[in-house]
Amino acid sequence: MKRHHLQIGETIATVIVDDRYVPLAEVVVRETRKQIETYITQHPSFGTSHEPVEVERDAPTIIQRMATAGQQVGVGPMASVAGAIAEYVVEWLVAAGAPHVIFDNGGDIAMYLEHPIIAGIYTGSRGPNGFGLKITQTKTMLGLCTSSATVGHSLSYGKTDASIIYSEDVTLADAAATALGNWVSEKDTRLIELSLNKIMIDGIKGAMVTIEDTIGVCGHLPELVRANIDFDLISKGGRISG
Repeated sequence: MKRHHLQIGETIATVIVDDRYVPLAEVVVRETRKQIETYITQHPSFGTSHEPVEVERDAPTIIQRMATAGQQVGVGPMASVAGAIAEYVVEWLVAAGAPHVIFDNGGDIAMYLEHPIIAGIYTGSRGPNGFGLKITQTKTMLGLCTSSATVGHSLSYGKTDASIIYSEDVTLADAAATALGNWVSEKDTRLIELSLNKIMIDGIKGAMVTIEDTIGVCGHLPELVRANIDFDLISKGGRISG
C-alpha cells in the first residue's frame, strides 16, 4: 500500500491507501473544500470566528460537524477544518471498499485500519522526539489530531510543542487539540494537568501535551513506543484557515 501526496488548494495531505482509491480521495477533498468555501462566502463569520458559532439545520453535514465540534470545546468552527476534511475522505473511501486508509491532513489524521500501525509524533526542535503511538484498534474510524504553537501553521494561543487528541470523532479531535493547546499557556505542570482533565469530555479517548521536556498524558491513549521519525514523510503545508 503506497503513500500518496495530495495537494488541492490549501489542503496538503498524505493518503495511504490502495492506488485505485486515490482519484476518489481527490474528488472528496475538492467537494468538501467547495462546500466549506461556499458556506464561508455566504456566512463570513464561520471562517473568521475564534468562538463557537450557530449554523442552520440545513447546512451541509461537514459544516454542521465543524460547528458542533467547536461548540463542544469552545473554539471557532475552522479549528476543526483539517480533521473534518480528513474524516470525510476516509468515510467515503471506506464506503467505496477500501479496507485500510490513513489520511494525514497536516498532522490531523483520520484512519480506518486493517492492521496496527505506529503513528510517529513530531514535536519540533524543542520537544522530545523519537516516539510514537502504537494504534491497534481496527475496523473503526479513528482520529489522532495535533495542534502546536511552535510547529506548523496551526493558530494557537498557548505554548505547547504538541497538543494531541485521540478520538473516534476526528472533527472533534481536531477542535479539541486546538482548545487544549490554547489552554496551556505556560510550562506549568499544574496547568497542564488541569487542561488535560478539562478536555476529557464525552467522545475523547485520550490526550497528550508536550512542552520542551515536559509531557502530560490523560485518558486512554495508545501505547507510547519508540519510533524513528522521518521528517520528510510529515505532511506539511497550509490550511484553509490557521
